[in-house]
Amino acid sequence: MEVTYKDEIYTLGQKERKVETEAPAVRVEMLNNETKVIGMMAPKIQVLITLPCIKAYNNALHNILQKYSSKLVTYIITKSANENIEKIKADYSLDEGFISNNFKDFSLKFGVNINDNLLAKSIFVVDKEGIIKYIQIPSNIETSFDLEEFKTKLDEVANFRQKGHTHENWMGA
Repeated sequence: MEVTYKDEIYTLGQKERKVETEAPAVRVEMLNNETKVIGMMAPKIQVLITLPCIKAYNNALHNILQKYSSKLVTYIITKSANENIEKIKADYSLDEGFISNNFKDFSLKFGVNINDNLLAKSIFVVDKEGIIKYIQIPSNIETSFDLEEFKTKLDEVANFRQKGHTHENWMGA
């Protein structure tokens, strides 16, 4: 896949991720110096957001994430400098345990790496089973996310009900 940034075209890293495939597990060092393994099976839905510049995090995106906050964990991976992260963190009361500017390993495993200094803008929604349910990678890094599409898909994943046997059906009640 190719993305554009400042009128230059870049080919993304070697691994292209697809919807309905297993998300890779990746070790990421968060701002609070805690190392987390993200992207695999987890108790909650994971929303993995990569932002070349954390200033792209905005009210509309924050409001969507807040609406589903009880059902998901959001990780923000950025290449932004700490002073820019601090401002956004303060503006939105974000927990530094879920923000990282150590993007290299994540961007390589999720196929959004451009080079050692840049990653593509993206949103990945990973369900509790560790399956990628949604991917959005704007073709131009400076383009905003399609938040309506994201909100619709996040709503589907957050409100998904497993079909199949219930206890009552299985017991013949």
